[in-house]
Amino acid sequence: MLTKHEKSRIAVAIAESQASANAKWTPAQQLQVDAAIVKMARMKPRFTADEVWYELGASFPVTKGMTARLMVAERRGVIKNTGEITYAKRGGQHDHAQRLTIWQSL
Repeated sequence: MLTKHEKSRIAVAIAESQASANAKWTPAQQLQVDAAIVKMARMKPRFTADEVWYELGASFPVTKGMTARLMVAERRGVIKNTGEITYAKRGGQHDHAQRLTIWQSL
């Protein structure tokens, strides 16, 4: 069970992620991200943001907003957080040994 402080920190991080998405992605692009997440959930039992980025393509604008969109998908019952992590394998500007949540399709 998360403490009140931990829940508050998570809420702030999600709000910052959504602000990043709003600043860089149009509403239509956010829908594209949501559709890519749903597609990955239908195709794979488990996946990370790496697969979503691959689905969006190299020319899709990069932002930290992916976290917020994954959390929206979780709240909608599309995916759930497994509690496991792995590390980004995308290379380039994405690859900073970034920890990625492993999501389970529902």
